[in-house]
Amino acid sequence: MAQQRILLATDPRWRVERVRSHETAPQWSPVYTAPSGRLVLPFDAAAMEFRGDDGPGAWIDALTALRVAPAQRYQLRPQAREPRCSVVVSAADGVADAPWTGEPAQRLLSPRALYRLRLHWRRLEAGLDGVDATARLIAEALAAGGSAHSEGAVGRARRCLAAEAVDGRVLSLHELAEAASSSPFHLARSFRRRTGLSPHQYRLHLRLAAALAQLDAGERDLAGLAHALGFCSQSHLGALFLREVGVTPGEARRALHAA
Repeated sequence: MAQQRILLATDPRWRVERVRSHETAPQWSPVYTAPSGRLVLPFDAAAMEFRGDDGPGAWIDALTALRVAPAQRYQLRPQAREPRCSVVVSAADGVADAPWTGEPAQRLLSPRALYRLRLHWRRLEAGLDGVDATARLIAEALAAGGSAHSEGAVGRARRCLAAEAVDGRVLSLHELAEAASSSPFHLARSFRRRTGLSPHQYRLHLRLAAALAQLDAGERDLAGLAHALGFCSQSHLGALFLREVGVTPGEARRALHAA
């Protein structure tokens, strides 16, 4: 899987890079080996599967942070034939006090945390923030995040919700439960217990993550953005964005492009 790496910042402890995987067929990549411990953070709305040689795999979507252990061997498989971009924070050799030490291998990030991280990546690339802020923001985001379960009915439901952005279909709870091989009641209860969100809230968070990616890319047509992401109106997007992110979409775009 061909990749383009852009160095955002580095110091004796951390290396922060934006990694873009080029468009490729949805098949498993060659086996990679992580030279050091690293955290993979979402930067766009594309989803991908991860599997290592030492445990169960993981589903990485626009809300998921993934911890990769030093020397871990792993493979990746994209959900669809499209590029994917992530931010990778790697620990230097011998660094043991990583901000994600002791965290679960997978963690869900809130839209508010994703926005704060995006602002930081912008400021880091411009030389306005230091890498110390990277460690602090990551620690805060992981501590406040929910669990990202990739197995069982919840994992299957997460895959279906991410696929909605690709095929344009919005599943009802009954359809989602059927696709996840579960009953609606059991899925709704298990999903909230595992992730801290209802399936519908999870869907909305995925849409907000996609909105953040588009705003970061310079999108100015908020009405068109709302329609493309499945919101009933621009005001609906704006109200939800303000509640979950803490600023309006216009304010987020201006802040991201002022950094």
